[in-house]
Amino acid sequence: MEKDRITIRLPKLYLHQIDLFIRAGEFSSRSEVIRHAVNEFINNYASRIIEKAEKIKKVQELEAAVETIEPYMKK
Repeated sequence: MEKDRITIRLPKLYLHQIDLFIRAGEFSSRSEVIRHAVNEFINNYASRIIEKAEKIKKVQELEAAVETIEPYMKK
């Protein structure tokens, strides 16, 4: 996968915690930690968006069903 370089500014507390992960052997570099965090965020956010879309679809299906039976309820 092709990679581009970006620059970000983070609070010192975050950098300290990232460095602790590296010292603990969980990651080999700050870049690896950031890539992992971005990947996790994208996956979690995508899941939430899909969940919302499914809920919207269900609501639309219910609305369509109500519109279909509504004329019969008036009789």
